[in-house]
Amino acid sequence: MITCSFTSMILILHYTLESFDETVTINIENSYLRWNNTFPATSICYAKGRSLKSIQTFLETYWAEKNLTKPARFSSFLRLAQKYLFVSPSNNIEHSATICNGMNETCNLDLETMQTLFFPKSCTDVFINVWFLGKPYRCGDIFKLFYTEMGFCFISNSIFSYDMSYEKLPLRYTYENTKKTFEFRYKEIDAINFELFIHSPEELPYSLMPPFKPRKYGAFMHYTLNTIEVYNHEDVKHEPIKKRECRFPHENITKTLPYSFTNCFLLKRIEMELAQCNCTIPTSPIEYKSKYCNFTGLDCIANAQVLVAVKKNLFGGEEPCIQSCLEMEINVLGENTFNMRDPKAPGHVILEIMNIPTSRYERSVSHTNLDFIVSLGGVGGLFFGVSLLSIVEIFYFWLRRSFQ
Repeated sequence: MITCSFTSMILILHYTLESFDETVTINIENSYLRWNNTFPATSICYAKGRSLKSIQTFLETYWAEKNLTKPARFSSFLRLAQKYLFVSPSNNIEHSATICNGMNETCNLDLETMQTLFFPKSCTDVFINVWFLGKPYRCGDIFKLFYTEMGFCFISNSIFSYDMSYEKLPLRYTYENTKKTFEFRYKEIDAINFELFIHSPEELPYSLMPPFKPRKYGAFMHYTLNTIEVYNHEDVKHEPIKKRECRFPHENITKTLPYSFTNCFLLKRIEMELAQCNCTIPTSPIEYKSKYCNFTGLDCIANAQVLVAVKKNLFGGEEPCIQSCLEMEINVLGENTFNMRDPKAPGHVILEIMNIPTSRYERSVSHTNLDFIVSLGGVGGLFFGVSLLSIVEIFYFWLRRSFQ
């Protein structure tokens, strides 16, 4: 009988220990009446346009000022200069060495000078109007300029602009808002097209994120979205990353890079580029500026197919990229383009949330350390008829007798 009870106690203790291996759970929460919901982040990034006229004008002026010789294969050189201006992991450079014969390691092109000339740095040079929930805003209060691995982007509602806090983001709404829209109109800029990215506020655009390509003028572009947010209980932050299977932004992956899935991917790409070619694409963070590739390095990265290799290893290895604990689920339900009466009117983008915010994911700790102690106490009480207080009392009386 005693052996059976002892065996039962061991089995229950073993089950208690095993049940505490996974302490974080995700559930659907529906008590939505007082929720303040977050609109997704929106990125407008500079992309390669069709026109080469402004690039040609710049180069001819630049060469004249620098007393440089115009290359023999001028049309090929123009296209190469355009690729260099819009270089990114998904727009890399493979060039013929003969194009740059007699030139320096960047084909007599100064990337920073070109970016300063061609890329507007003020949102008022890009956006005409911005509205949220039908209310007008100044573009500078909503869009902030970022240098991402996809190049220069104006990004709305990013936590990187608001102390890494969802609560401080300007684009938030409740179930009382019947039409949940974010709209903006933008200007036509020579040599530049735009790419639109819709993503979670703790993410930045990156090469695996599929872009939308809004028309420059003469069209309304209407995107309908369905979103579900994630709420984390405070005690989730104190659980090991392995148990919660996600990371918070403050859990940096380097001294300067807050954690997000996109930043994790960025770091893996840089590490592989440095290992393969001893340099990295010039859209990497400024801390890697001394390692930015010249044309030989960019050619090496293209030939090594680094991006393909990073994709294969993204979820493998000793430290795979895992999801952010704040990652919002975003589904694009539809994309519709309507022609305006005026074919030269500025492009107009409308993003609209279609679902009423009646549910969200809630990550919580299902078993705390206190629960564990209570469970052990319950097992002890079940088999020995003792409690923690009884053990303390026994210890107290033992000490008291020892000193008498």
